[in-house]
Amino acid sequence: MKKRALAWWAWSFAVLFLFYEFFVRVYPTVMVKELMGAFDATAAEFGTLSAFFFYAYAPMQIPVGLLMDRFGARNLLTFASLFCGVGSFFFAMAHNIIPADFGRFLMGVGSSFAFVGMIYVCSHWFPQRKLALLVGLGNSLGMLGAFGAQGPLSFVVEEIGWRFTVMIFGVTGIVLALIFFLFMKRAPNPEKVEVKEASFTLIHNLKRVSSNPRTWLNAAIALLFYMTTAAFASLWGIPFLTEGYGIDRNVASFAVSMIFVGWIVGGPIIGYISDHFTKRKPFLYGSILLCSCSLLPVIYVPHLPITLIFVLLFLVGFFQAAQLLNFSLGIEINPIEAKGTSIALTNFCVATGTSLMQPLFGILLDISWDGTMKGGIPFYSIADYHFAMVSFPVTLALAFLLLFFLKEKKVDLK
Repeated sequence: MKKRALAWWAWSFAVLFLFYEFFVRVYPTVMVKELMGAFDATAAEFGTLSAFFFYAYAPMQIPVGLLMDRFGARNLLTFASLFCGVGSFFFAMAHNIIPADFGRFLMGVGSSFAFVGMIYVCSHWFPQRKLALLVGLGNSLGMLGAFGAQGPLSFVVEEIGWRFTVMIFGVTGIVLALIFFLFMKRAPNPEKVEVKEASFTLIHNLKRVSSNPRTWLNAAIALLFYMTTAAFASLWGIPFLTEGYGIDRNVASFAVSMIFVGWIVGGPIIGYISDHFTKRKPFLYGSILLCSCSLLPVIYVPHLPITLIFVLLFLVGFFQAAQLLNFSLGIEINPIEAKGTSIALTNFCVATGTSLMQPLFGILLDISWDGTMKGGIPFYSIADYHFAMVSFPVTLALAFLLLFFLKEKKVDLK
């Protein structure tokens, strides 16, 4: 009973940091106009500012597994929270885009431990048969942070300003670091892992995982499937709805946050059903198709009722939550002793795609932009957004097509 209680405490701490990390990752989306004005940035420059988070996050995914094995979740989540907090302080105090970029980079370093750390705790404290369910549930609870960083946070930004809001995130990171250091426990009976031995194991496992073509194919599908959340939900959705539908920013923030609510609900449900049938691909096929059908009306059908927009964006997130199955697939198509490496490599590819997609979307906006300024900030029309958002159905279609070539391994989850 004590071991079970400790397992759930460890899982809760890992999910708590994931919750905070989602806040840190997403909060620029409710500050788009303020940040573009403060740093005199175009859409491409603002997309790059946001993507600096992923310039650190993506390459860190490879060594994260090694560092987790060597130092444990407690020490690394303490370190990660400090980096997120310090990065937020840099960002809040920046008066030009370079120190702001550096702050986002530090946040990316710290945040890189969140998702892999949560999966690490799930796989080390709990039996294999609960893996997809706990990953889905943990990701859902973590994504409450992304929800909070949009609709509710938009009111806070209006009341106290974006700088003081980001300072609060800095203080929160320091406080979380103290909590993790004082109260989080290590995994039961941890093996002593020497750096030299662990490095050799990492290189060996990395060779095994990266030499498997299915690893890269699965990671490409995960990347392409995630792009709508990466660029629409996490950055450009709010200004699109504000311009395209002429609605208040707070309402637009809550509407876009429904994507994350959909992830919260869909993650554990899809994970549970997938575990029950021991199948991944059929749920990915159906979810990609239904995600596309939910997203396209929001982008291209004018004058939809706001209630329907909320419902459709919820469904976008619900079906996109099936992307978590790619992480289970990554484990199942590789040797079990390399599960940490397979998770890290998949997440590396997804994060790399995000780091490219956010500025790419901004570049597409700038290409279509006619040079109009409004309040000292570039003004992008609904036609500009339509041009840039062609990228979303294209990436979903590519994910669907590539899935045909991925062979699923039959797995016993008992």
